[in-house]
Amino acid sequence: MGALALGLGGCGTVPKVAELAFSGYHVGLRERGKTDPIHSPKKPPILYIALDGIGRDTLYPLLRAGKMPNLEKLLSASGARFDHAYFSESMLSTLPSSTMAAWVTTLTGTNPGEHGVMGNEYFVRETEELACPAPVSFADAEPTLELYTDNYLDRLNDVPTVYERMRERDPYLQAWVALHPVHRGADHLLLGRRTALVTAFSTFVESAVESSLDDRSSRKLYAALDESILERLAEDIDKQSVVADVMTIYLSGADLYAHVADEGPDRARNAYLTEVLDPQLLLVYRALARRHALENRWVIVGADHGHTQVLHDEQHALSTQKDVDPPAVLERSGFRVRPFVRKTKEAFDAVFAYGGAMAYVYLADRSKCPAPARCDWKQPPRYEEDVLAAAEAFSSNDATGSLVPQVKGALDLVLVRRPKPYAEVDAPFEVYVGKGKTQSVPDYLRTHPHPTYVELDLRLRALAVGKHGERAGDILLLAHNGDRERVEDRYYFAPPYRSWHGSPSRRDSELPFIVARSTETTASIRGIVEPVLGKIPLQDKTTDVLLRLRLGR
Repeated sequence: MGALALGLGGCGTVPKVAELAFSGYHVGLRERGKTDPIHSPKKPPILYIALDGIGRDTLYPLLRAGKMPNLEKLLSASGARFDHAYFSESMLSTLPSSTMAAWVTTLTGTNPGEHGVMGNEYFVRETEELACPAPVSFADAEPTLELYTDNYLDRLNDVPTVYERMRERDPYLQAWVALHPVHRGADHLLLGRRTALVTAFSTFVESAVESSLDDRSSRKLYAALDESILERLAEDIDKQSVVADVMTIYLSGADLYAHVADEGPDRARNAYLTEVLDPQLLLVYRALARRHALENRWVIVGADHGHTQVLHDEQHALSTQKDVDPPAVLERSGFRVRPFVRKTKEAFDAVFAYGGAMAYVYLADRSKCPAPARCDWKQPPRYEEDVLAAAEAFSSNDATGSLVPQVKGALDLVLVRRPKPYAEVDAPFEVYVGKGKTQSVPDYLRTHPHPTYVELDLRLRALAVGKHGERAGDILLLAHNGDRERVEDRYYFAPPYRSWHGSPSRRDSELPFIVARSTETTASIRGIVEPVLGKIPLQDKTTDVLLRLRLGR
């Protein structure tokens, strides 16, 4: 789910909303020396448009059919449609195909196993922290608001951002970021009209608890947020002494609306892009044109994930009720599951972290912390007695419903691996096939084809093998979601919504990636970009492309 939608419920909302309201629309992130140049005009400027929740199958047909004329203008400054634009037909999201992991991957050039942001929520063993930049399993506004008040996501990310990497060779770079939660290393963070932000936050908080955003009228809320960002950026382009060398615009409204829209995610996003977003992009186009700031500028369009329609009911929402949802499987198998809150003083030996089509399960060595003792989470669990015991509980219950009948048949895969100490590079996941046995992912897929999944083994390794790979859990549960054609057969780890994502399916994973410049041809751009993307372009290659376009490497 988009960064602004998740977690906006429950108590603790007012302080962060107030802090955000008084911060204004323009937050300085770094100071320049008094004698430093104000920007770096000798290198090619960049405009990166970051669309949340828009798959390739949504954006490309609209553009090619002429239904987004203002985005087309930004991509075709010379007026020759797409003769100066390159469209990738093969870029894939990271796993999970979810907002926080995907955007950190996009704007660092590294994968979750290295940067350490495994999803919208995940557990950090060495600190016993539930990191939750966009909570899924519980309602709390504070973490989401901290993306902007306290740079929460940037603090969770363990590697340099694209802006920091650019500055290594381009120290006087002037970078503006409009609302994107990844902004460390930029000069300014634009938050749009503060009234629009406060209204969006407070209204969603009030409405999410009552589930009253499940209709088309909610679109106005998200439209106001995107519109305020684009209006403010256009004003800054007009008024500032220089136009930024690198600008990133984050537009989240289509994703937010898709999660709750009665009409389903496809119709909702198509309507939002054409009726709301594209008309507002004209403001940015005109502002850049007035400053002659498009003539040599690279324009890149990217996204983080797609969407899959689901049923808005308790049966298909694998939520957090201890009697009828996945936590009950572990509870009835002798585990103590961590409460679904940001912070807790309770002792526990198992943790769930939710993310739509996927959920992570973290386990302690129960032999060293029998109830009511607290566990040492810096130590790994035992493979057979803890990991395989829990995996068998999930696997057998999925087949028979013996522990929790309500979630029988909801799981596609139960993935496990041999635990290692948290500071070591982690082992890859394997498929648990029952009775203590596992198969490698490639071997399993050879005998159990999943034609809707794309590059599952490669993307699982990018997620789970690395210095922070243990943050993807000791067990990874993959719900029947992206592998099912009928909406009625899809499940998801979250409270009831109308659309979710996170799976390895093409629907969730195939991303738009467009690179344009009025002084280049499609062929010349292809010659620059495709060698950087490689044969299997994963989302992390976005940073490599941005570095190549800006720095020439």
